[in-house]
Amino acid sequence: MVVRPLDTTMSEAITSVIIASASAVAKVFVIGAIGYVSAIRPKAAPILPASAMNAISKMNFNLLIIPLVYSALASGVTPSALGSLWIVLVSGIGVICLSYAVASLLGKLPFFRVDDRTDFDALRIAAAFPNIVALPILIFPTLCEFPVVYNAFYEGGNESTDGEKYKSCVDESNAMIFVYFFAWNLLYWIIGYPTLVAAGKKRQMKNDATLSATEPHNPPSDNTFDNEELQVKIDIEGDNQERRSNNSTAASVPEGIDENVVPDEDAQNGSEARRRLKGIMTLFTNAIIQTLKSPGFVAMVLGVITACIPPLRDALFSTGGPLRFLGSALESLGRAGASVGTLVVAASLVHQANAVENSPAQGADTEVGALNVSTSNNDEEHSMGATGLRESMRRRRSSLSQLSIRVMNAIKKRKPTLRMHFWFCISRLIVTPAIVCLLIIAGDCGGILNGFPNLAKLVVIVNSCLPGAQLIVLTLKSRGLSESASIVAQVYLPSYLFSVVTIAAWTSLGLIISTPNADGSSFCNR
Repeated sequence: MVVRPLDTTMSEAITSVIIASASAVAKVFVIGAIGYVSAIRPKAAPILPASAMNAISKMNFNLLIIPLVYSALASGVTPSALGSLWIVLVSGIGVICLSYAVASLLGKLPFFRVDDRTDFDALRIAAAFPNIVALPILIFPTLCEFPVVYNAFYEGGNESTDGEKYKSCVDESNAMIFVYFFAWNLLYWIIGYPTLVAAGKKRQMKNDATLSATEPHNPPSDNTFDNEELQVKIDIEGDNQERRSNNSTAASVPEGIDENVVPDEDAQNGSEARRRLKGIMTLFTNAIIQTLKSPGFVAMVLGVITACIPPLRDALFSTGGPLRFLGSALESLGRAGASVGTLVVAASLVHQANAVENSPAQGADTEVGALNVSTSNNDEEHSMGATGLRESMRRRRSSLSQLSIRVMNAIKKRKPTLRMHFWFCISRLIVTPAIVCLLIIAGDCGGILNGFPNLAKLVVIVNSCLPGAQLIVLTLKSRGLSESASIVAQVYLPSYLFSVVTIAAWTSLGLIISTPNADGSSFCNR
């Protein structure tokens, strides 16, 4: 590797790169700050209330992001450039898998170990799937405003104007972002969604088991009995249930087969392997179907088809084209999508954090109501001459109900540990992008990345350093797994704040790595 001299021109270029990246990131977080304030002010009726988040998010994706996907690909991709986009697709798959591996490995180290396995499963999926739409499509248009960026990545002739170079930079970066998003979407349905839901269900089952352990199994009837009789009744019922289970198991054995004979181990292993293979194929098929059915993928396909038909593309997106009014309307809608998405993400983080702090424990009202009814009924019975044993059982039932409330309050108020925050931020915002940068430098210096578009290197680096996607929280909440959703949301908030610094740093380094020299050579002077 040849070290380039750091002369005045180089110093000015590096300064311009740092200013460009800082400006791009500052723009994103100014919009995010507006979303944050809109979620809490005015205090009585916020501009972006929690009840409106789902509707606004759905509107943003279907009415703003979809037109952006279509118009960016239709106007920014040329048939000759389609051959290089597969590199972005493969890189996206590799970076997402790398992110998952880094989070998994760091989470097993003693210093970073996450003790709760269900939280660990959910959070490492969150660490693997960053927010690669709302943030990048705000960052890159700002980066492309700087001459040091649009001049470096423009591959057209010298006679092109600065406006044409800027538009080319924005269109190409958006096209690469959405191709990367296709890889994200595919892996999310294959790996992310099933693992996420399974982790959430484990957490919910664990909480239900904790709560059920505090509830009375056999509430007393009018014919009261003492504690010893209660325990005997429970034991008898348990024995009867076990006997019924054994009888049903015996009945399930076909006639003529000795139930004591151990089945062939090879046959069992083969059957298990076939079941696993069938499960993997089903999972992969469902993921493909979900991806192909998604509106984003349909918009991508239509955009590529339009780009491959020059007369149609010119009619929609060229000045004076007969269908320019339609293309212009789509572009106008699309330009608002990134800003609205960032507002929604910032506001959602605030509402999720507030919900964890302020919402009553799930089931607490029901328990209190049951407690009041129980107390009322027992008071009437006591006034009618109930025995002291009945009063003792009432107090026992009341204490158990109160214990259930305390357990649910403890579950709902459970917060991530400091180690959990540290592990997530280090793996998502520092270690993964550092490895990606090292791999790109190694591939560049080794000649492996010859022909790899320079702008694609920057897109991959920026996408590798972004905080987690809001879709993770929404998925858990939509499945009724609010406990896991609250943990992920609480981890997200500080990671988004910390990413103000890390995104600017990695974007600056990414520009230095990906920007070609004046003679057209790469970072390693190749």
